[in-house]
Amino acid sequence: MRWFASILITVLLTHFGNTALFADDFYLDRSVYKNTLRFEIDNDVLLKEDSNFSNGWSFQYHSACYASWEDTGAPKFVNWVGNHLPSFGDDESIVLYGQGVGQNMITPGDLTNPNPPPGDLPYAGTLTYTLNWQKFNQRSAQIFQATVGILGKESLAQQFQEIVHENLGLGESPQGWDSQRDTEPILNLAYAHFYSLMHIGSYTDGWAVQLSLAPAAYLGNLSTAVEMGLGIRFGWNMQEGFNAFPAPPGLGFYTNMLIPKPEVSSPHGVELVIGGKATGLIYSVVYDGSVITSDDRNIDYENFVVSGMIGLNYHYYRFFSIRLAFVQETDLLIEDSLPPTQPGDEKTRLDNSYSTFMIDFHF
Repeated sequence: MRWFASILITVLLTHFGNTALFADDFYLDRSVYKNTLRFEIDNDVLLKEDSNFSNGWSFQYHSACYASWEDTGAPKFVNWVGNHLPSFGDDESIVLYGQGVGQNMITPGDLTNPNPPPGDLPYAGTLTYTLNWQKFNQRSAQIFQATVGILGKESLAQQFQEIVHENLGLGESPQGWDSQRDTEPILNLAYAHFYSLMHIGSYTDGWAVQLSLAPAAYLGNLSTAVEMGLGIRFGWNMQEGFNAFPAPPGLGFYTNMLIPKPEVSSPHGVELVIGGKATGLIYSVVYDGSVITSDDRNIDYENFVVSGMIGLNYHYYRFFSIRLAFVQETDLLIEDSLPPTQPGDEKTRLDNSYSTFMIDFHF
């Protein structure tokens, strides 16, 4: 048991020995670290399948880091919310706000059938705008996020998939979009609290490891769910803070909760990220049907799923960052509830696994 006690003491000393940083220790005056533009695409292309969650993309803007909400230069409404969210106004953390537009696409397995059979997953597309408030230091982080948008033909998911599949020749021509989910507004709220359980090593020009925990909750018609995530970051010259995980619009968090590097550090950084999360899904219009419109088509699904992620990030802190990730999820849909398929036809995929590409531009 001595080895266990030694490890436990090391973890506790590492964790509790890291006093919270104050705003004047966050290198907020660095001229090379300002705002961030991010493009993210989440797609199932690596699985060579095109069903269930098929594609998501987003364009995001994250403000620079500030010592207080008043310093952000954001609209008064943004600053007011930041100051009045529980614990978001304290001065022992730095703050930023983020926003983005994005689209999700959900399809059944057989894209060639213009009339998907009853019981199969309906076509669905969402187009959303997201605004969030982020507060963090080296020990913990919080994010509150609001997403609004539209489900249905106004999301332009049909047109997007037709361009990609037909004009670019990257898949079969989808024939069933006329049967997509009825139009309804999307409103989703989400909150997450990240905890750095431990870190070992040096973040500045050295190797480091960080272990973090992230409980989260979603409330709305796109997704009502609870979630628990666990992540490990290992790399050289990493930023302190919390990694940006894949975030299909409205189904994840647009985050950039990373502390600027000191001037003396190398402009390069690399990290390996391994994570997992358990999700309890309570309601989603995509699978349960609508409580607003007459579209009551529902699909049987598991209320509890587990997913794992592995990712590789490269940072050139002065100009850009690139993140690659793959997410593998346990089955969400219940196979026996889906209609039988004809020989040679594709059956709707049961899980929502996907790969992610993100690129950040710092300016």
